Amino acid sequence: MFKARMKMEVLRELVEVISTLVSEVKLSVSKDGVEVKAVDPSHVAMLVLHLNKGAFEEFTGEPTEIGVDVEKFKEVLRLSKPGDEIDLQYDGGKNRLVIKVGKVTRHMAVVDPAGITDPKVPNVTPPAMVVVKMDELRQGIRGSESISDHVTITLEPDSFVLHSEGETDRVDMRLQKENLTKLEVKETVKSMYPLDFFSSMVKSITSSDAVTLHVGNEYPLKIEFSVAGGKGEGRFLLAPRVEED
Repeated sequence: MFKARMKMEVLRELVEVISTLVSEVKLSVSKDGVEVKAVDPSHVAMLVLHLNKGAFEEFTGEPTEIGVDVEKFKEVLRLSKPGDEIDLQYDGGKNRLVIKVGKVTRHMAVVDPAGITDPKVPNVTPPAMVVVKMDELRQGIRGSESISDHVTITLEPDSFVLHSEGETDRVDMRLQKENLTKLEVKETVKSMYPLDFFSSMVKSITSSDAVTLHVGNEYPLKIEFSVAGGKGEGRFLLAPRVEED
């Protein structure tokens, strides 16, 4: 069973984050909220997202799996305006998700959850961590996008560095420790990542003022962020691009 009411801003936030990786996703409903796990088709990136029941205006849930087409949620969002509340109810008998926006009701066919990948989440524990303000991180990404298709993140005991280099140009953004919210580094670590994924992930995070990046040497990147005004949390995992000798 699943019946809930949520603000359109929260649903839009979830859809933006999920759609960076997949077009179909499985919603795992419990009495405590909704969880999403998704991996992109190339298995380069993964998302784990949990929305606590407190993020909803109303929420009733029992263990249920619902497969949804993310593009259909985008169509629902186009019917709404800021401040609207959206009602969702799963009709298991008809295999439909019934969604109400104002006076409009949409009966949405769901996707067989058995056909959607249910990825195992690896235990990723990079040795270094930094909390970076979103506006500064986005600026560094914008500077890199015209230079290269990859970006290198370096954490030093006194700074965070974002670096991109092409055939003729290079871009560096260095933030000193005193300008960072938090920095935990014992010794310098560095990894290179595909910029298209990294950029899409960061741009999809819309309600956090800062994100936490966990970095190691040629190690998966872990990006932690909050959603729904702190009533949910998410994390992206991104495989490194290993430099060839």
